[in-house]
Amino acid sequence: MTTLAERLREAMSAAGVKQVELARAAGVKPPSVADWLNGKTKNIRGANLVSVAQLLNVSEAWLADGTLPRERRLESDWPFPRISKQHFYELSDAQRAGIEEWVLGQVIAYRGNLDVKSSTGTKAA
Repeated sequence: MTTLAERLREAMSAAGVKQVELARAAGVKPPSVADWLNGKTKNIRGANLVSVAQLLNVSEAWLADGTLPRERRLESDWPFPRISKQHFYELSDAQRAGIEEWVLGQVIAYRGNLDVKSSTGTKAA
């Protein structure tokens, strides 16, 4: 996603959010949201950015300029205190997926069969 408009449309679709809901959450008028979506406005800042990102459940950095990760994460959600989140998210998508699959395998080995989906969309054994 290279533009704010593209990122907004993608996140709105994923979250099932309509333009009027976005305007209400950000405290702006619907024409402002239309400007965001048609590319007339190139960026959102400050409280508007935070409100919109929260509603769409995406990170402010991703919404603002496409910086990964896309997902909204809280510091308290990070399960690996000895591994920097920044270093983890600098890895490629494939590398991160491989690590996630490895961790899933370790959890299954430790806990037994879990009812979770792997990245291939099939349930893990």
